[in-house]
Amino acid sequence: MFCTQIIKPGNEDSFKPNRSDICRITYEVKIKDGGHIVEKRDQVKIYLGDNEVLQGLDLALTLMHEGEECLLQISPRFAYGETGLKTGESLGLVGEIDGSKYEGPAIGPETWLEARLELHDWKEEPEHETLPIAERMEIGTRRRARGNWWYGRGEAQLAVQLYRRALDVLDESDGGITDPTPSGELTPASDALKALLDERIRVHNNMAAAQLKAGAYEAALQAVTRVLQCQPNNAKALYRKCRILNAMGRNSEALEAARAAAAAAPEDPATKKELQRCEQKANRDRSVERRLAKRMLGTSDQPKGSSPDKKPSRTKMLVWGSFLLSLLVGVASVIVYRYKIQSH
Repeated sequence: MFCTQIIKPGNEDSFKPNRSDICRITYEVKIKDGGHIVEKRDQVKIYLGDNEVLQGLDLALTLMHEGEECLLQISPRFAYGETGLKTGESLGLVGEIDGSKYEGPAIGPETWLEARLELHDWKEEPEHETLPIAERMEIGTRRRARGNWWYGRGEAQLAVQLYRRALDVLDESDGGITDPTPSGELTPASDALKALLDERIRVHNNMAAAQLKAGAYEAALQAVTRVLQCQPNNAKALYRKCRILNAMGRNSEALEAARAAAAAAPEDPATKKELQRCEQKANRDRSVERRLAKRMLGTSDQPKGSSPDKKPSRTKMLVWGSFLLSLLVGVASVIVYRYKIQSH
């Protein structure tokens, strides 16, 4: 990625924005040499460094002054990567929960893009505790939606980054819902705070899936545990807990979680399949344990009347050998004794 032209200089006396600053931008992204418009947004607000826009745009903004407009050439690495973008796929535009669909020709892993980018202004991110609940909800939801987009593209690490940023603004402040009471019930709260809790639970659940995909099993287990603390019968969380425990080799705990998930969502095919897989693994584990125990105790799996294995055959031969040796020694003793009598 590199800047090919500064279309309009910015205020060079102003500072450049930093990570997490709120930037108000206008941009248009086209396929280089093709001219087809991929994305176009006007006066949109983004949080710098959150990958709410293409990485090429995100990086370019850190080098721009307020009011600057430039033309960029964006390499595939900082655009749609090796996955590319197919016709009909979601663009994952920030602020759009459902997501606009791409309607142009397929963008391959080697497709360069051209972007026109303008930084109107920027400001520092405020303390989350000072924001109204409705605004915190809006920010957290948009970050979750963008994280889902990255997760769907196989970018688990970028998804985790967005989910963590969502939790930054959704986590509790004074007067909010904290932990369940000893009875398992949540403390009384307003509808707005309950909605905030529900959104936070969705983010933790999604983050557990992304961390599992990234191989961060301990972190994934912590995320799913937070969900189950508030919603013990959350089928999605129980299913993901099962998969996480399986990946960690904790098979008996995984089976317990799978049974709980199946009880919470008895008609869900994925949950049924996971339970069957766990039960089959448990049966294999028990079979292996039985074989090991019998080997340690020296017992045999052979049924009565069947041919003995090699170990009993050797024992039997040794017994017969000892018996015959004793018999021969006895006969020899008698012969020697008679010989001596005749000599005298």
